[in-house]
Amino acid sequence: MASAVDGWSFVLLFAYISVALLFAAFLRRQLPFLQQLAIPNAFIAGLAVLLCSQQLLGFIQISLEHLSTIAYHLLTGIFILIGLSGARRKQKRAVFTTTLMVGKGYALLAVLGCLFTLVWIKWLLPNFFPSFSMLPLLGFGFDHLTAQGMGLQWEQVGFGGGGYAGFSFGVMGLFWAYLGGTILILWARKRRGKGSRPVPVLNSEDAGENATLESEKPAGGHLTTAPLGLSSLALNLALIGTLYLLTFSSMNQFAAWLGRYGGIGEFLGGMLWNYNFLAGLLLGYLARVIIDWLNLGVIFDRRMMRTITVTMTDYMIVASLAAVPLLIYANYWLEVVILSLICGLAMAFFVYFAAHKMYTHHRLARMAAVFGYLTGTIASGVALLRMADPEFDSPAVEDLAWAGGLSLLIGFPLFIFIYYPLYGPATGMPLHYLLVTLALFAGYGLLLFLAWFIWSRRLRKKEVHLNSTPEK
Repeated sequence: MASAVDGWSFVLLFAYISVALLFAAFLRRQLPFLQQLAIPNAFIAGLAVLLCSQQLLGFIQISLEHLSTIAYHLLTGIFILIGLSGARRKQKRAVFTTTLMVGKGYALLAVLGCLFTLVWIKWLLPNFFPSFSMLPLLGFGFDHLTAQGMGLQWEQVGFGGGGYAGFSFGVMGLFWAYLGGTILILWARKRRGKGSRPVPVLNSEDAGENATLESEKPAGGHLTTAPLGLSSLALNLALIGTLYLLTFSSMNQFAAWLGRYGGIGEFLGGMLWNYNFLAGLLLGYLARVIIDWLNLGVIFDRRMMRTITVTMTDYMIVASLAAVPLLIYANYWLEVVILSLICGLAMAFFVYFAAHKMYTHHRLARMAAVFGYLTGTIASGVALLRMADPEFDSPAVEDLAWAGGLSLLIGFPLFIFIYYPLYGPATGMPLHYLLVTLALFAGYGLLLFLAWFIWSRRLRKKEVHLNSTPEK
């Protein structure tokens, strides 16, 4: 009997999420202000599951690990489908800009951490461990598990409770990603006013909440196969499943190959699994090229793929929101709360103003994606993007995927810099090494800004030259 119940775990998880989505659709139809705020049903459903879980009311027993696993795999499927839909247009400029924004955001988080820790050591707690300064970068910029793992390593050299502090920073980052990101999007929409080009939102008619039997409804896909043979939906799902298998096989083989090079190879192979969404995107692009080459595009319908993409995104949002751990450890709780507040507000202002300076198109969508990524994970970035761009009409989601992979390269020096504060306690000069770390991160952030500024200026000159060249 116990084994039978255990076998229902993921089915019940699917059922709970489904019930929450139905409840959210009903609630949103009854409360017009939710429609006016354009908050997706998935956000409401995610909060409902979180509220009913054992973390709060305890109405349902649901595993946070299972929720995280579901969100992780759905995220891969979303990017597989985005790749299958084909690249929207050339987007090298936006990808480069997004990657630099992520890099500058990392640097800013580290600078804020260094400044806060300098003040704390200088005027309040002289024995405060200086590596606390790196936890905002690890918790906000990466995730709570990465920050916890690094904190546990630093506990071995004297950072008591470092693992708890890192975990707490990651949790605060997720709060900022979902709650702060929602507020930021609503605020940005309000500030933009009616004079600019509107970004599509989930209004009542588009959501089907006030649709009538007589009203014409948009098609979610075309039937491209004979129902007696194989349904069109089953055919598209079979293609997605095949690409899931190829993604797993390629990642597994690559991680095994890296593992041959010792400890560092195993470490990189383990980190690689966090970026399997990028492998899914690449394989999706490749599959689309083959489909078009074989003239099979009429069978694998893009409308149906978009419908599946949005559906997967809704389930992913519910799972990732419900998986947010509502736990802040007592260790360093005051420092964590104060510094998280500073970092969250700084990220909001930085992303908002940087997006308006660095992007020329789809600013709201790209701002939402970058903010979600810099405060939480790529899943929270996609979730906020779903709110800003409900149908994924903009290429912002592709920009985010490529920037998420490239951020590993551009952020590699940062992984070296984060170890500098450790030398402070060993040498008896914590403030000295904190100042060195601060200078390194600030200098790297400035270098990234200069790279964007010079590159952007060259592009403008090139565009002016092309526009001024007379046609022959």
